[in-house]
Amino acid sequence: MSGAGSGALSRAGVLDDLLGRESLDAIVCCSYERLCYFAGSDIQSQLLLPERLAFFVAIRGAEPALLVCNIEESQVRSQSPIADVRAYVEFEQDPAAQLADLLAEFGVRAGRIGIEAHRLPSSALQTLSRSLPEITWIPVDRSLEKLQIVKTQAEVDTLGRLARTLLQALDQAICEVGLPATENSLAGELVKNVAHAGALPLFLFLGGGERTILGHPEPGHDQLRPGSIWRTDFGARLPGGICADVARTGVVDTPSPEQAEIFAAVRLAQDEVVAIAEPGRPARELFAACKRSFERSGLPFRMPHVGHGIGIGLHEAPLLEPWNDTPLAAGTVMCIEPFALLDDRAEGYHTEDLVVVTADGPQRLTEPQHALLVIGHRAGEDGRRA
Repeated sequence: MSGAGSGALSRAGVLDDLLGRESLDAIVCCSYERLCYFAGSDIQSQLLLPERLAFFVAIRGAEPALLVCNIEESQVRSQSPIADVRAYVEFEQDPAAQLADLLAEFGVRAGRIGIEAHRLPSSALQTLSRSLPEITWIPVDRSLEKLQIVKTQAEVDTLGRLARTLLQALDQAICEVGLPATENSLAGELVKNVAHAGALPLFLFLGGGERTILGHPEPGHDQLRPGSIWRTDFGARLPGGICADVARTGVVDTPSPEQAEIFAAVRLAQDEVVAIAEPGRPARELFAACKRSFERSGLPFRMPHVGHGIGIGLHEAPLLEPWNDTPLAAGTVMCIEPFALLDDRAEGYHTEDLVVVTADGPQRLTEPQHALLVIGHRAGEDGRRA
């Protein structure tokens, strides 16, 4: 997906169906993911400064419009194919009040408007409600999420290529870091390699030893000690919004038989989840498959979910959690990520790979990790390659 808004106009067209299906007069989107997807914009400050509001507005019977902060206007105009781009002056004009004026200008002063209720600040909704008292505001978050589930072949190819690039960057970092190594030295090599490959680092969690049982450890100055487990969960994005998210677990020098056995059990769980990622399968059944595999292997199971969709959003629908009845659709790209936390050993084991659901069954977009990745003198023998 390019930064020039490829496909944005056709995507905006699918909102016409949603407008009719939900009997809406307009839809207002305010999240980075939705503006990127439907408007072709790539406003990174939405991720860093969520209070700097931006709106994509789809109105029944009219061309879509954008309302953005004046700081972002020139960039948005260079990216989005949408012709009607408005700007408000930050700190001088209230973006919610400007949005109300825009809706009124289009004649939408009464009726039903769909909003991203999970993202729109309550203060903005209060302003909109005061300005447009005859409007009923309808949450459409889940309906909008569903429109992004199925990926085009070009999006599938881009997602797989980026994820493989991230794993190659980790391979290279392991070769480069040497011993003695710290969490920061490994993280530094990894971020450097990701950036050199042309991707924009999005997040990086990395910890060794006892810190592997933390949910999302940030790398520090702790030394990676021989015999200890280390793990990393990291992601990057491309201009235009497509992102990838992978995780790997390794060891310093030689893994113990117990460590190798635990990791093999985690990988078995991943394989059993991937095997049933087929069209029509409820998302919750993938969660249940992972849980059963952990229980058979004697591993503690503490995960609230075992994977998620991915695309422009880091966590897109469907979320693989125990109550999600959403059937998988062909073209869905998911991260499958079993994670075992063993408090008695103070070790965490995590591996994450991308899979696409197809009519012919699941297809892996990344080569799964076959063994613990090894930092040290044996790295070239059996563990470095993911």
